[in-house]
Amino acid sequence: MKSGTRTKPPMLSHQWIDLVDLAAHRAMARKIRREPKLFDRARRNIARWVKGNRGCPPALREWKRILDQNARGTVLRIMTRPDEEGNRLRQSSPFCGILTEREREAIWARYDQE
Repeated sequence: MKSGTRTKPPMLSHQWIDLVDLAAHRAMARKIRREPKLFDRARRNIARWVKGNRGCPPALREWKRILDQNARGTVLRIMTRPDEEGNRLRQSSPFCGILTEREREAIWARYDQE
């Protein structure tokens, strides 16, 4: 293998899912930068989930706090952190609904193994 090239983790492994989630969140961040009104979808998702579940699990409380206490640019950096903390936060991300089905499929296709 050439130096500097990366091998993909096994498909559907935790590492692979983290990699795909990071790519999706980077795409969401780019889209939000182009269309800032999309950022509010995260708050609406949290409000809807809390109402539907009659409570606020710790992961949603954490995201609510992140959204309430940080500027949009900071939140976008948090959601695209390439470390374990970023991976953990993306597992309960309120940013669903930002990407279209076609955009999500394109991301998945990039990471499918032959």
